[in-house]
Amino acid sequence: MDERTAGRAEAGLEKTLGTWPVFVAGVGLVVAASTLVSDFVGYFTIGLAFLVALLIAFLINLLLGLSCAELSTTYPRAGALYEYGSRAIPWRGASVVTGLFLAFAFYGMFGFVGALEISAGSFGLQALFGATGSLAPWIIAMTVLATLPNLVHVRTMAIIEAAVLVGMLTTRWFFGLAGWTGFSNTGAWSASNWVSDIGVFEWSAIAGALALAYWSFVGIEFVAPLAEETRNPRRNLPAGIVLGLLAILATSAFMGTGVGGTQPRAEWEEAAMGPAGCDGSCPQLVVGEAMFGGWGRGLMALGTAAATYTSMVIVLAAMPRILYGIARDGYLFGPLSRAFAYLHPRFRTPWVAVLVTAVLYCVVAIFFNDVVALIYAGSYAWVIIYIFWHLLVIISRFTDPDVARPFRLPLAVPILGAAGTVFALYYAFQGQHGTYGLMSLYVFGGALVAALVSYALAGTRRRVRVPGEHGSRAE
Repeated sequence: MDERTAGRAEAGLEKTLGTWPVFVAGVGLVVAASTLVSDFVGYFTIGLAFLVALLIAFLINLLLGLSCAELSTTYPRAGALYEYGSRAIPWRGASVVTGLFLAFAFYGMFGFVGALEISAGSFGLQALFGATGSLAPWIIAMTVLATLPNLVHVRTMAIIEAAVLVGMLTTRWFFGLAGWTGFSNTGAWSASNWVSDIGVFEWSAIAGALALAYWSFVGIEFVAPLAEETRNPRRNLPAGIVLGLLAILATSAFMGTGVGGTQPRAEWEEAAMGPAGCDGSCPQLVVGEAMFGGWGRGLMALGTAAATYTSMVIVLAAMPRILYGIARDGYLFGPLSRAFAYLHPRFRTPWVAVLVTAVLYCVVAIFFNDVVALIYAGSYAWVIIYIFWHLLVIISRFTDPDVARPFRLPLAVPILGAAGTVFALYYAFQGQHGTYGLMSLYVFGGALVAALVSYALAGTRRRVRVPGEHGSRAE
């Protein structure tokens, strides 16, 4: 390695992102193809009660976003949960293991989520080309397309992401507007179409829809691993997170209520949950065809593929950076640290981590592509991890009191956030805790084993906490 390359290697990740790239990253991940599924399934099965569930989920995720903003601005490092966990716990060995456990749990949980997202988008891509048969080639194609922008400069990735995101959001707003104005084959919008035997404020229906509603927002914290590449994170991260959540709420509410009001809810439910809607895995294609025929189905298929693309581009930006942050400190399964800490000398992106992550999530998606089932499984584990985000803010206030906190919350925010998340978890999965809790237990158990093995393989490398510094070094 020559001096020029060595100098670049020491330079680390590029700090080039502002408020709008952060906004794009948050919205691009959250407004995914799977949220088209969860939104339409929610609106069509329980009606306007889903909108109430959506508002509750928004408030809970807003608190999460604020906790995420404090942690990511206090410790603006690519490792995200790994960094926060290892800084919040004051005991050397326990701090590293805690950080590794949280990071691996988050990474492993996305084995479910990445699979469902790629699958949902691949259904759309397959429909766009009028193809039938195995979904595997479309899953591979979607993964490759999402990987390519992450091999170049992060700023280039953000530009590509923004361009696709605008088109995808425009599609959603177009269908919502067509519904509200009556500009479609399904006819004029009418409030009577929302009248059903399920009350708007019927708590049993709202509670049952919380998992789907929660899914409409999960992922806003994916901006955290990009904190190290964000200019002025104190301003740009909180602003991007809050604006992103508001945009997501507005899009879901406008599109869902607009489309659903054009014909009776029971008719939508029968079509969306039947064979034409892939038994609930692709209800958006039913919507497209019902409203505008073949070209409407094609447009919705294109929007679905674009939604998956924006989501997976961000996934393959954020998740590899968590591995990179761990490897940079020497804690990624011993000798693997050197490979995963590699940055491309020109683009300053973690190529090895990106490519390995893409392959892993692609393989899972090929073998597991029941979108609705994976939404529930992934959501359960994700909600538990959200509780940890709030707890890390609270714990770090006491264990790391002297660190500078550019964005500091009232302590009531993470406390309310943790309580609200526990509330959502309990009611959203009533009667199903055994099923989805067990699947989550596999993720967390595997993450703990991986954390202990990684720490043991690190050998004599141990994290040294330097007061007043965000980083760390190994001795």
